[in-house]
Amino acid sequence: MARIRVSPLEDAGNQETTETGIKKKSPVKPTANRGRNTTPDSLPTTRSSRSRSQIRHPSVKFEKTVTDEHLRKRSRSLEVQDSFCPLAADISSDNLVETPVAEAELPRNYWIANSKELSPPWIACSGFVPPAMIEFLMRCKKRTAIGVKFDRGDKITNMEGAMHTFVTSLELAWLHGERGYDKGHTLTPYLPSGKVRCGRQVLISNMIHQDFETDEVMMRLASLTRTKTTLVEDFNIPTTEEKQSDDVRNSYDDALRRLMVYSLVLDGELSSIEVGRDTAMSRAQAKSFLANKVLKVACSNVLEQVQNRLFWMSTTSKKDVPLLSLELLVATAYHQFRNEMDALERICKHQGYIYTFSAPSIFIGEFGSQDGLMACIYAAGLKHYLQTAKPRKMRVFQLPEVPGEWGSWMRTALSAAPEVRVMTKQELYSKKDPSDSYNPPYAGTMLVLHNCSGGFGQNIQYEDGAGSLDAIIGRFTSAAGSLVNHREDLVSMVSMHAESS
Repeated sequence: MARIRVSPLEDAGNQETTETGIKKKSPVKPTANRGRNTTPDSLPTTRSSRSRSQIRHPSVKFEKTVTDEHLRKRSRSLEVQDSFCPLAADISSDNLVETPVAEAELPRNYWIANSKELSPPWIACSGFVPPAMIEFLMRCKKRTAIGVKFDRGDKITNMEGAMHTFVTSLELAWLHGERGYDKGHTLTPYLPSGKVRCGRQVLISNMIHQDFETDEVMMRLASLTRTKTTLVEDFNIPTTEEKQSDDVRNSYDDALRRLMVYSLVLDGELSSIEVGRDTAMSRAQAKSFLANKVLKVACSNVLEQVQNRLFWMSTTSKKDVPLLSLELLVATAYHQFRNEMDALERICKHQGYIYTFSAPSIFIGEFGSQDGLMACIYAAGLKHYLQTAKPRKMRVFQLPEVPGEWGSWMRTALSAAPEVRVMTKQELYSKKDPSDSYNPPYAGTMLVLHNCSGGFGQNIQYEDGAGSLDAIIGRFTSAAGSLVNHREDLVSMVSMHAESS
């Protein structure tokens, strides 16, 4: 059986178990035992579509050095224990209530200073993510990463950033205003109650979008090379100091890329450019294939339908590299939705949820959005999730607002879940109150919002840019307080999928 193994690290000891209930004016911490226990066996990772009885995942471990001792002391060995728990039944996004935040104070500043009043995030991961890397990714982002991936001195490499696509955190948070859009993201504060701000309890998802902002992350992951891409032998996670060496970092990133390829495509490998070029599609053909063979028709297994499908990135030539794996990108979209929505199904066990989707824009800059291909890729991944998982707690799916084809293709994918009500933002926010127009069709549900998250920077905690969704969510919610990287309980609620399908 294929396995991911992580060598034992120095254990920081079990975190104190706490039990909390509803607290007036602060987000409710779900009743749960905090902390994780080690187990003797590592997390198995299998795929039913092919036998791997003779193949295993590489052993992955941190290099032992003083440089990363602070992380080493916090990291757990082997498997992280699934400690998810649902919200209490009486928590919902229906009403505005008073909060402890003074009207004159920026919510982010208050909640970071009072982060102990907040719950830690739930973290949902694909099963092939080395457990040692989860805490590393959550704690080691740089302050901000706007258009920049790995840079000298950074801790997170480009393929580690790609791996973060498969690690999704969600937090219970206070929202302190009505979001809008006017040539950029805006927020209208809720009317205060006396001298304090009012707020609504929501869930904020930090799902990492496929990062095509530059050609260094998902483009590299999904591109065929001159030689076949296969799994490598065991490898170590280098220290921050070692990552500054181009040779060490490039070799390590190549090993991570091969691990992700192995885990995402059904054959466990990608052919060389020379082998793949004869059957590769153009971008237009790739979009037509997804539209007519996956999205508009009955398709019982989307991932099998896109198996071994390739396309040329260039819109003008079928010869210019890069040559990308359509299968890998659709599988990535499936993992994104599955990790996030499976978590929401468990978190909102008692109340159900109103899901709002924020489509990528900046993050697909290199890929481009004009032809709608990326919208079809995400829609295909969503369709596969809806058909295989059949979520029961999703009450509404709010379509993305961005121009182009995102709304229409998402609506097409959602035909696989006829019990889910599809709405536009105008329909969901239809109450005649400019400061609070949220009007859900189902009472007692949780509103789910998306932060525009990247895998490299803690933008939600530091960004102030006008018009940025990161800045709006960061400044006017409590989310940053749940995600501060020094929280002892930051990775106390982790769920990892066994990759059986």
